[in-house]
Amino acid sequence: MPFTPFHFGPGLLVGVPLRRRLDPVTFLVANVLVDVRATLVFFNIRSGPLHGPLHTYLGALGLAVILTGSVLVVTQRIPNTTQWTGYRPASVTAVALASVAGTWLHVTLDAILYSDMQPLYPVLGNPLYGLTGTLTIYGACTLALFLGAIASVPPLWRRWRASSA
Repeated sequence: MPFTPFHFGPGLLVGVPLRRRLDPVTFLVANVLVDVRATLVFFNIRSGPLHGPLHTYLGALGLAVILTGSVLVVTQRIPNTTQWTGYRPASVTAVALASVAGTWLHVTLDAILYSDMQPLYPVLGNPLYGLTGTLTIYGACTLALFLGAIASVPPLWRRWRASSA
C-alpha cells in the first residue's frame, strides 16, 4: 500500500473478530509497523529502496519477534501501563500470533501491488505481484475498514458499559 493507513482496514476486520486468538492492538500495530523504514525512505530521511528488508516474510518475522517482546516488556514491566492505556494483552501466544499475522498480512498486501518487492527473500522475485488489481486491493482495504469499524462497536460498547457500571 502506498499509504500505510489502508492497512488499518484489514487489521480491524481480522483483529476484532479474532481478538481472543490474536491480540487486536498488537495486530493493528503490526499491520502498520512494517512501513516504518519505507516512510523514512519516502521522506528522504533514509536512502535505499522503498520496499526493503522489512517487506519480506523473513524481515517481517524478525520485526514480529521484536514487537512481541516489546509489547510484553512494556505491559509487564512498566508500572501502571495498563492503567494509563486501559490495554492488557490477551496472552503471550495472542501477542506473538498477532505480531506475525499482522506483519505478514502487510507484506502480502504490498507484494500484490509492487513488482520491486521480494517477499520470499532470499528467493528472488515476487510471485504475488499482479494477482489482482490495485483498485481491488484499495477497495477491499476500504471495505475492510468500514466493516472492521462496525465490528468494533459491540466490544467497545460492552467495555464502556462494564466500566461505567
